[in-house]
Amino acid sequence: MNIVTTTCVYPSEIPEEERLTRLADIGFTCLDLALDCLTPDHPLLGERWRDWLSGLREKAENRGVRYTHSHAWGNCGAVGLNITRCFEACAFLKIPYTVVHPIHQKPDGSFFTEKDEFIEVNARAVRYILKLAEEYGVTALVENILWAQSAELDAITGLVDAVDSPFFGWCFDTGHINCLHKEISSLRTVSRAPLSLHIHDNYGKSGPFGKDAHLLPGDGTVDWKEFLDILHKIDYKGDLVLEAHHQSIEAPDDRRDAILSELFSRSQKMRAYYLGETDKLF
Repeated sequence: MNIVTTTCVYPSEIPEEERLTRLADIGFTCLDLALDCLTPDHPLLGERWRDWLSGLREKAENRGVRYTHSHAWGNCGAVGLNITRCFEACAFLKIPYTVVHPIHQKPDGSFFTEKDEFIEVNARAVRYILKLAEEYGVTALVENILWAQSAELDAITGLVDAVDSPFFGWCFDTGHINCLHKEISSLRTVSRAPLSLHIHDNYGKSGPFGKDAHLLPGDGTVDWKEFLDILHKIDYKGDLVLEAHHQSIEAPDDRRDAILSELFSRSQKMRAYYLGETDKLF
């Protein structure tokens, strides 16, 4: 079980190469490439995008770091250059998983409240992404988010069942469940285990940085022992993928790495608990 962190723990003005170096210095050896907020000036969208990826791969190899996960741009209905480059980047860096959001709103702006309609619309829309996933050998993972059926685990797993492809699975997001005041125990009843996780904390519908606070585990109200015990019960086989970025982003730059060192320390304790090496967390 690897410990992985998203690279968006640093603000956008800090280049990916510097993020990699600083995270490696802290102790992280596995990274989640954050591509969900692609801007027109991002190097991945430029003419020399392959050169940029080559440099990133070389730096990672030199530092003993691997990119093992990614968060892609857009949702299940994404088409065009941005989402294509996300899959090309994953293939180039040998990243096996990339996360996408489900479509949670109808064209009129209302939310999907009926499970069958949510599943049908997303299963139909995801065909372009599924084609990319098959072409590049990258598994796309849909995650539970915050609105109506997009927050329901049986709707998310039902979508995976409907798509029925070895290149399509799901990612469980701890913070999204908690900020809706849903019990983490709902993960006990899923019909299939997630292939990845987004691990972060919050205080429910209020607290610092708003409800979806993306805090360090232990700084909110998620019951982490229960969560790790459930992972055992459902026979989770993947990594601990951290998406706790708000505190480091909002901090002065000379404080960021200390915050991320604490994140790394807590994640090590989580893994030790999961592996049965300790009965304590933080």
